[in-house]
Amino acid sequence: MLICIVRQDRLDFLLSNATFLKKISHSSHNLRVDNIRGSFLGHDIMDEYEGTPNRPEYFDKLMSIHSEFTWKENLARLVEATDAIEARAIKFAPTSAGLKIILDAPTRAAAALNLPRIAQIERELTAKVERHRGELLKNAKQDNVNLRGNSIEQLITGQSNAHGLGDLTYDLPDNGALIVDIKSKLLGLASAPKAYNIDKMLDALSRPGSVFCFYFIQIDASRERISSRLVSIFDPVVLSVTGTQKHWSGRESRGATQLGDFSKIFDAGYRPSVDLQGAKVFLTKLIEL
Repeated sequence: MLICIVRQDRLDFLLSNATFLKKISHSSHNLRVDNIRGSFLGHDIMDEYEGTPNRPEYFDKLMSIHSEFTWKENLARLVEATDAIEARAIKFAPTSAGLKIILDAPTRAAAALNLPRIAQIERELTAKVERHRGELLKNAKQDNVNLRGNSIEQLITGQSNAHGLGDLTYDLPDNGALIVDIKSKLLGLASAPKAYNIDKMLDALSRPGSVFCFYFIQIDASRERISSRLVSIFDPVVLSVTGTQKHWSGRESRGATQLGDFSKIFDAGYRPSVDLQGAKVFLTKLIEL
């Protein structure tokens, strides 16, 4: 959705999809998630999003970001920003014991990489990818990033999208649990997928034996090739492209994480690992948000 602002000496074009609205006009008193009534003004449109200017030369990048999020997420944010409603959730506050368990998560993740159970889970997921190869390639032609990701997720999980912290959960030895979040990417297309809600992730990692991994699926539609890889959220490549932002979260939340280009994990010979020191620094920063 484009807005053209006619000025005395130039025309300015801005993307005004819901992602790029700061709020709805203060006069829209009846705006609610179940009563979509209101209007926005020129100054309600963001001049930039997370450092990216809202100008035509950046529209492709901005649209790739916008397509990762649902209308419901945008609507809830706009309602909250407009009407100053109470926060929907409170910030997760770990106990001293829970804090220790969270900071031990990288060590658990590193140990899990050597478990036969993890290798078995990855083989099972890869077998599902192969079994649904034709459908995955067909879904890759879907233009809407959010719908495409949801369809791919449904094929792998065999169920409707839960939109929780992870898409699948597996038992691990010694009463542990592996949470797997499925992320898909089309080769050659820019994307910046939302990763996880920080408070929910910290809550999950405060439980003994918890391990959190991404299962990445990369589709090269032109060559009809599909690659997949199970990696820890503390993998060096993943850590290096994980950023934080609060655009999609309530006031009392720590926000969410967003991923950059993680394609290096699909390089021939790449071996998933865990950056123990980097992961602890990363977790500490998240806790302090």
